[in-house]
Amino acid sequence: MRILVFGDSVTQGHWDTKGGWVNRLWNHYSTIQTDDLQNRNEPTVFNLGISADNSRNILNRIADETQARTRGDKLPIVILQIGVNDSSTDNGGESRSVRVPIEEYEDNLEEIITTVQPLCSKLIFVGSSACDETRTTPVSWGNFHYTNESIETYENVMKKVADRNDLLFIPIFDKFLHELEAGKNFVPDGLHPNNDGHKFISELVLEALDKSIKETA
Repeated sequence: MRILVFGDSVTQGHWDTKGGWVNRLWNHYSTIQTDDLQNRNEPTVFNLGISADNSRNILNRIADETQARTRGDKLPIVILQIGVNDSSTDNGGESRSVRVPIEEYEDNLEEIITTVQPLCSKLIFVGSSACDETRTTPVSWGNFHYTNESIETYENVMKKVADRNDLLFIPIFDKFLHELEAGKNFVPDGLHPNNDGHKFISELVLEALDKSIKETA
């Protein structure tokens, strides 16, 4: 079984010396596999996160990249984590504009579902991590900013689309924000999780993913 994970820089694993939450999934299953090479058939995880991607970019590439990693009639599981960059805004005062309007974001998710569902055995949506607004309004690396209100709004739309299409949705935002508010240093640059932050996300995803795989085995 192959698991293809699409997303942005958080999916890609920025600022985690162990490769991010997706690579932690790969390491988990690879460790189990190498402990019993003869009798295990653990998933192989592919990290297809690209820094700065939003839902437009995913829509443009998800079909080709899924097909390129499919072997025969064994359709992969596809996981999607996208929305943080869609929610960002140009730092232009009263004229600031959102990167991908919320209505377009919802439409993009619906089109992604239509495009990729025939190419996969299961499609799973993963929510977004929260940010530290003291460091993201604006960010230090560009003339734009992120807010928790906006990130949460986009995650809520992802959940709505997932529910409407009977897809598994793994929420991240509320639990991640709770940890930040409790004093956890999960996002040293304000947006990208560090080792601890990625570990936290990976545990949330792995619990739900394992349960889903067992239910459909």
